Amino acid sequence: MSDSSYRIVHREDDSFAVEIVRVGALPQTAAGFATEAAAQGWIAQDQRLRTGSDPFGTPAAKRWRGV
Repeated sequence: MSDSSYRIVHREDDSFAVEIVRVGALPQTAAGFATEAAAQGWIAQDQRLRTGSDPFGTPAAKRWRGV
């Protein structure tokens, strides 16, 4: 189950934006993508970062959190 929904929007200036709706948060827009594929890639990266337990995987982050 996902707590986010994404929608790609083609803007009047021929750029693309991603509308993001997350449970418990205000809607957001990520804008400035030159292509629909770039917007789709951004969505995939955002989903990976949100589902990973330690998206950056750094040893320093683990030490800081006491893991």
